[in-house]
Amino acid sequence: MTRRQGVCVVEMQETKHSRPLARLAQTPLEHIQSDSNALFSKCLFAFQSFSKLGELSENMRILSLNAELAAGRAGEHGSAVRALTQYTRELVNRLSSIEQGMLSLKSNTYNNSASALRTLQQLKLIDRAGTQLKKVKGEFGGSCVHKISQSRKTKLTDLMINVDGMIEGVESLSTEANAVSKVMSQAGSIATNIAIEASSAGAYEAEFEQVAKTMRDFASELRIMCEAAGGSIRDADNVGKILQLNAQENLGQLSKEAKQ
Repeated sequence: MTRRQGVCVVEMQETKHSRPLARLAQTPLEHIQSDSNALFSKCLFAFQSFSKLGELSENMRILSLNAELAAGRAGEHGSAVRALTQYTRELVNRLSSIEQGMLSLKSNTYNNSASALRTLQQLKLIDRAGTQLKKVKGEFGGSCVHKISQSRKTKLTDLMINVDGMIEGVESLSTEANAVSKVMSQAGSIATNIAIEASSAGAYEAEFEQVAKTMRDFASELRIMCEAAGGSIRDADNVGKILQLNAQENLGQLSKEAKQ
């Protein structure tokens, strides 16, 4: 218990509702920074879910080469399997393309997030300077406040560009994840067809069955990646929409304050 009633009330509220009060105590810029950090965290987890995509693609390529050799040894029994290996290599190329796209998206996400944080720090410094200069009377103070307002407007514009870039990155990541899901489905179909061909391959049945099993394992790995990333991408999309709305609202408020 403190002697100041106001302080005592605040302490009691923080004990019962510490998180809401912490959120309410945030400035508009702190709101944006918190949302930006949350968005970056969700995106990063999604990228990490696909971190083994390149390795899996290479393993699938090696499998297709081995399956083609086995199909050649099998002669007529392996003609269908040989055709399926061609489809497998198409999937490998697609996965390689998707991986390159994700690496580019990851780099852009890092850049936009880092740039947004730098801009937020600069805006905090600008706000601090503006608060101090408002105390200075006369022509000098008024001139400096005007320049600070212009600088703030420029930084707010830069910040919105970074926010929009992060949100566009989430949309592109979702597109790439859907492409991986399609490859997963097609890999499963190829595995099923190879297993069917194996049943009539005579002496090569066991070898083709092993190829089918390995392909099914690859499809299963892709499914696990997609499921792990899916939740984070959906969360990132939701956070991104909230961030965009809050940013527009808070930045609009900041702009009004700058004109006062």
